Amino acid sequence: MLKQLLVSSALLTSFFTQADVYLAGHYYHQENYQQAKAEFERLLPLGNELAAFNLAVMAMKGQGMEQDLPLAYRYFLIAAGLGHSGAATGLNTLDAHLTAAQKQQIQQQLALQEKQWVPSYATMLEQRKSASVLVDHSTLPEVIERVEPKYPVTAARKGTQGFASVRFLIDEQGEVVYAQTQHSFPAGVFDEVSEQAIRQWRYQPSPDKSIRRITLDFKLAVGGQAQWRKILMHSLVNDSWPAAKAGVAHSQYSNAILLNYLDQAAIGSVDLTQSTEELPKLSDFKSEKAKAVKMPAFNGSAMLTVAPDKKLKKLAILSGEVPFAEGDTLSFINKAGDYKIAPWDLNYNTGKAPLYAKDKMYLRQIHQRPKEWTDEYWLDQAARNGLLEAQRARAQFDQGWAHYLQRQNDPVALGWQAIQLLTEDKTDEAKAVFSQAKTAGFEATAELEILFQ
Repeated sequence: MLKQLLVSSALLTSFFTQADVYLAGHYYHQENYQQAKAEFERLLPLGNELAAFNLAVMAMKGQGMEQDLPLAYRYFLIAAGLGHSGAATGLNTLDAHLTAAQKQQIQQQLALQEKQWVPSYATMLEQRKSASVLVDHSTLPEVIERVEPKYPVTAARKGTQGFASVRFLIDEQGEVVYAQTQHSFPAGVFDEVSEQAIRQWRYQPSPDKSIRRITLDFKLAVGGQAQWRKILMHSLVNDSWPAAKAGVAHSQYSNAILLNYLDQAAIGSVDLTQSTEELPKLSDFKSEKAKAVKMPAFNGSAMLTVAPDKKLKKLAILSGEVPFAEGDTLSFINKAGDYKIAPWDLNYNTGKAPLYAKDKMYLRQIHQRPKEWTDEYWLDQAARNGLLEAQRARAQFDQGWAHYLQRQNDPVALGWQAIQLLTEDKTDEAKAVFSQAKTAGFEATAELEILFQ
């Protein structure tokens, strides 16, 4: 039926020759369409544009199912909404063969389905800019005692460097009662020493419990850093990158971790319109030095896009309050470009508690890079490709992923949901979720257990 509706072979095979949702593509090439369909369907609720596009193709061709043009149209709509460049061709091809009533019914079905799915990456990036999700760091307690982690002897002997990203809970007395590594590089090397050190930190007493996140860097001598970065770049380009481009989730996650380490100084937002097939080089990750700008200090931080006439073209507030608005003239910036502005920490990189200047702000120019050169892009790819570690990393900042994992009864997501509820004084609800988390396998400490009694 309607074999003439099939789009060109180039459109149908473009995905399968570049990427996959790797396992599903393997099944497809083996003509194991039932298994391919099952894998794509598993990934569809994650907002995976490639899964949606290829389910549309399979529904249109009758592969793994009866040919179903309305279903194919719905999948193409999903793929288009997620940003797949080939979806419009499929929609245009099918458009004349569906009635207005069929299209209306498809839209209604889609609206019901999407409520349970993870939002698109672009949607999440926009949601992060919303004032309702920003944290005012000026209201959080300040650290008054900080213990530096011990460098693991084995790692130091091997010249291994890396980081550990840790999320932790502070009680009203300023004690750190729970700390858990969210992700690290190399995996597991610096986790334990980081958690041990943070549990000894002390903060100013506060009326409320609070959650903090911090990334602890483990670096050796300057010469060792340069050599280590060369090793990591070689691993990225020769090992991780080819498999990541082919759609292997673990390699996409490796890309994210390696780029996070190599590009720590770049804090710009992801520009989804910039794309490249070129591989990055170490020289691409040289950062502009930050400078102190003489001006009345404020407690917020933001990304600024400044026009040649020094007018603020775009403002993305990251935290706190910022005394600028789009259209303002920023006389303290000399040239057009993208910048990050934040409070100037007089104790930065000293190991001491932050001490913010009252008469200066930190300003750094940020150079836009194609999305493939950012850890954000690859972390999102790995999460939408079904990798749990990547999904948990995303859930720290995106409620869509947090809600998805909670629906999946993930113990880590449930555990932190319970802790978050506790900081909001929703005690009864927190206890119920905490019990659910422990049943699912969440590992709580004795100190954390006491808080939920």
